[in-house]
Amino acid sequence: MTGAEIHMLTGAYALDAVTGIERAHFERHLQECDVCAQEVDELREMAARLAVAVEARPAPALRAAVLARITATRQTRPVAHRRWRARAALALAAAAAVVGALAGGVVLGERPGDGGSVALEQSLVRRAPDAVMVSGPGTTGGHATVVASRSLAKVSVSLEGVPELDDRHAYQVWLIGPRGPQSAGLLRPGTGPASLAGVFPADIDRIGITTEPVTGSPQPTTPGVIRIDLS
Repeated sequence: MTGAEIHMLTGAYALDAVTGIERAHFERHLQECDVCAQEVDELREMAARLAVAVEARPAPALRAAVLARITATRQTRPVAHRRWRARAALALAAAAAVVGALAGGVVLGERPGDGGSVALEQSLVRRAPDAVMVSGPGTTGGHATVVASRSLAKVSVSLEGVPELDDRHAYQVWLIGPRGPQSAGLLRPGTGPASLAGVFPADIDRIGITTEPVTGSPQPTTPGVIRIDLS
């Protein structure tokens, strides 16, 4: 297990989805890595909150929007069994967080103070030793702030002060590198800032933000309203 791989076991460990050997290696790692230890604690706390969440049925329009997003989201190619299991556990945690977000009325992204997975991911990225923070202005006002950690392979993006869009449109965040733009998600800022967090591939050197249909686009269809260089 490489140094990078062991950081990916936080979700699996928090959900008790690791083998005995992996558990022993990871528990030794936790004694030396404050970032992973904090992430495990927060994931366990989140899982406990979600376990008692009240079930809520989302509106039909929201279900349609989520299904449309699935078709536009790039999927990761399957890798070795051990890493797949860790990522599967993380995916289960993320899915549970989505259920909790739907019950709380959060549809796209999260505003600071709402709690949940976005705030957790942002906190972890900002505390990373190699965290880099870059801001860029929008062409029509407002700005975006990007915090990225290559060691954790995570990024958070926040929008503030940008024009509010109508119900049919959203801001779509793109991770840009040699393979072209990859969607990182949608944001719908209202009266306050909105944020998202996600995986940060190693070859990404730019962040772009465009205005797209509320269901998202597989590729950018409009000129960027914000572009941030991370190189």
